[in-house]
Amino acid sequence: MRQTPTLRSLLFFFGLYGICSGLLQDADNCTNYRLQFENVFSVPGEMAMLKSTLVSPDVFDFNTVPYNITWLDSKTGEEISNQTGRVLVRGETLWFLKVTLDDSGEYVTILRTPSRCYRQATKLVVDLPLPGECGRPHKTQQRLTKGINDKLSCPLKDYINKLDSYSVSSSLTWHRGCEPILNEMDKYIYLSRTTLLINNVDAKNNHNYTCTLNFTLGGVTGSVSKTIDAWVREEHSMVPQVHEPTNGTISAQIGSNFSQLCSVFVPGVGLSFVDVFWCTKSDIIHSIDPADRVYTTNQPLRYQDGPIKGVWLEVLLTFSELRKEDFNISFTCQAQSGHGVFQAYFTLVPAGRKHRIPPFQK
Repeated sequence: MRQTPTLRSLLFFFGLYGICSGLLQDADNCTNYRLQFENVFSVPGEMAMLKSTLVSPDVFDFNTVPYNITWLDSKTGEEISNQTGRVLVRGETLWFLKVTLDDSGEYVTILRTPSRCYRQATKLVVDLPLPGECGRPHKTQQRLTKGINDKLSCPLKDYINKLDSYSVSSSLTWHRGCEPILNEMDKYIYLSRTTLLINNVDAKNNHNYTCTLNFTLGGVTGSVSKTIDAWVREEHSMVPQVHEPTNGTISAQIGSNFSQLCSVFVPGVGLSFVDVFWCTKSDIIHSIDPADRVYTTNQPLRYQDGPIKGVWLEVLLTFSELRKEDFNISFTCQAQSGHGVFQAYFTLVPAGRKHRIPPFQK
């Protein structure tokens, strides 16, 4: 009996559906790491890289356990293979060499070892550029600080690192809005492969900046761009400077009272998030009670307008009566901020006696 075209079409459809559903059913038996939190954003005509995070020691010992990876299109269930000029599959990385609007969707990584199977989905979002705007519609935010030299970091380091692993050369350029930024300009300097230094940040730097990576992959020359929405803030604090004590010895009489100021200057504008305290080698001096023999007192903040703007943070260390155990050890003034830890110390020695200066005790 001859099969009608309609019957042949139905048989072909169900046969194909069985193959595709078989792939998906097999994938359903894998440990599911679900959809990656970070989407990949692109525009038509650019390149885009989707990278699975399954090749990780948090998932399996990929250095000793053999594995293979396949990519599936979640819309069709079909395995994705190389397409000249369009798609390139390299292990845990899926490249779209010339993105189209139809490429939007989720793509599934299936990773198999001799004994296990894992799956993960990655979403590609393709948007049209905004009319009249030179940057990309999806933007990341970065902060600049007014009045200092500050930096923007291009969010394309993963692309550069992956291309480097292929021994593929690349170059990166910057734009402010639609205007190209040339390297070594007075205002802007290409500080590194992914860093743009902006000298003397001001309100005009509230703007969009776009970094573009240019390279050739799979025989296709193309680019990928990321746009940064930079905003300028006026409040900032810089590296704390410990002015007192001065890393030396101080003579004092046993039985007398004694005080020493911890004085820290924080250049900047506005509030400074710096912790200042006294400590010895093993302990922080916590007491603020004058009834205790050794205690500290926070001094009022002192703001300085010039020649350098900033704030003085001061803590007074007081001994109501010096004892033998207070001598020949280091008392340290410590300032901690997001910039790090900064210290200075003093060592008490008995007045009128010859003494050996002890090494600084951290």
